[in-house]
Amino acid sequence: MHVGDSNKVSKKAVSALDRIMDLLAGAAGVLLILIMLLVSYLVVMRYTLGRPPGWVVEICQYMILALTFLAAPWLLRLEGHVRVDIVLAFLSTKTNILLSLITSIAGMFISLILAFYGALSTWQHLAEGITVIEILRIPKAPLLAFIPIGFFLLSMQFLRQAYDHCERLKEFRRHRSKERGI
Repeated sequence: MHVGDSNKVSKKAVSALDRIMDLLAGAAGVLLILIMLLVSYLVVMRYTLGRPPGWVVEICQYMILALTFLAAPWLLRLEGHVRVDIVLAFLSTKTNILLSLITSIAGMFISLILAFYGALSTWQHLAEGITVIEILRIPKAPLLAFIPIGFFLLSMQFLRQAYDHCERLKEFRRHRSKERGI
């Protein structure tokens, strides 16, 4: 395989990852709309008939779990997460890039560990047939499956960010070398 071939493969992989994240974020958006509709139904049933269905709250809780892990990788890709940049504003560009690289690598490893243990837990719940015992009695494994999927995709996004930070660091060094006439 030539270098050009590997670039084509990596670009296809990144494009596929983006499509997966977009699709899952869209699914999270649909879940959010369904939660809104279900809560509205709950309120109407409570105040018109005086009989709110108890299953609505339970279903909404499961949907919130799912949408959190479906949307998290997409949100990280867009850098829509909360960032405290008070300290970063006082640091040099190079230090900011290095810190971003370190946090991306740390985030990748932490996400991979959580994905691994989430997958183990999901498998264990599936193998043992564990159910959630609330109003509805449903298998717990499908609910837990969102956790390792979300963390695995987060780790892939952190890996991509780490690569981008490495590229920014190389560009920064090239730019500095040109400024110094080296």
